[in-house]
Amino acid sequence: MIKIAKLILTIFILFSWNNVLANSLDKQINNLISQQFGHKADDILITYLTAKPQLNCKTPTLSLLNKKKQWGNMTISAQCNNKKKFIQINVAVKGNYIVAKQAISAGTLINEDYIQIQSGWLDKLPSTVILDGVDAINHIALRNINLGEPIKTTMLQKNWQVKAGQIIKVIINGEGYEITTNGKTLNNAILNDKIKVKLNSDKIVEGTLTHQGVIISNK
Repeated sequence: MIKIAKLILTIFILFSWNNVLANSLDKQINNLISQQFGHKADDILITYLTAKPQLNCKTPTLSLLNKKKQWGNMTISAQCNNKKKFIQINVAVKGNYIVAKQAISAGTLINEDYIQIQSGWLDKLPSTVILDGVDAINHIALRNINLGEPIKTTMLQKNWQVKAGQIIKVIINGEGYEITTNGKTLNNAILNDKIKVKLNSDKIVEGTLTHQGVIISNK
């Protein structure tokens, strides 16, 4: 009877320990996914696509194999000491995204009046859906967008302040001097973007686009 009692106790301890490890792993994976998702989420649901691996440590080193992916099917590596195991999961995220508040015609410059926030399961939407209004405002619609339609990055383009091939003023600041000249832009840019310019001397320089022109600091 004593041996049976010890066996039952051992099984109970092992079962409890495995539960502790499993619960700890769930929490760590949830934290990892929450950090991966760069926006506020209303809800995150994680489903294991394969059985949870048996790990021999409480705090494994976890990392996502595809760090650019924010939801959908994912693979996580879990390392304890020198042993690495892989965990297949599906991540569903509920949060805010941007939709058209009114019908938008192609060529329209987007402002606050054209967009509104909507909440839903983001994993059911295209990966290019815009989650923050600042990523849509001051952009130009490339095509007609219907009322209530989720707005995607592929529907918009930046409202370029300058475009490649334009002649622009270039201001070069150095220690105790300032040189003003002109150059030809080599890429499109909006305010505060980095932009490359070909000077009249054929030298190519890079600076920051401002209202005054391209500012280059040699200090």
